[in-house]
Amino acid sequence: MKKIFFFIAITTFSTIGFTSCSGDDSVVEIPNPNPNPNVGEQLRIVHNGTFRPLGTQAMFQAMSGSTQVTDAVFYVDGKAIPGSTYTQSTIGEVKVQARRAGYVDSEFVTIQFAKKPY
Repeated sequence: MKKIFFFIAITTFSTIGFTSCSGDDSVVEIPNPNPNPNVGEQLRIVHNGTFRPLGTQAMFQAMSGSTQVTDAVFYVDGKAIPGSTYTQSTIGEVKVQARRAGYVDSEFVTIQFAKKPY
């Protein structure tokens, strides 16, 4: 009788062990496209002059290599400006930066507004 119980116990544990550990299902991962494909490329600002007369427009373009990034946002002294031009009527200098998602922010460009002669 002991042999029968022993035989049933061994076959039960063997059957459970082989069926529950038969192998893992393969995991299928859905690839995520890179949301920022240009990460690592730094913007640079092209402008129409470091010294500007009071009341004239400073115009900016954001570039990545030789390509213009038309939807970049320009920041003057940390505040976003609408468009890509800036006018100042007081003497002083401002720091301009271009930013856009997917790119490294540009370095600061300093524009000085002064009366003629500079």
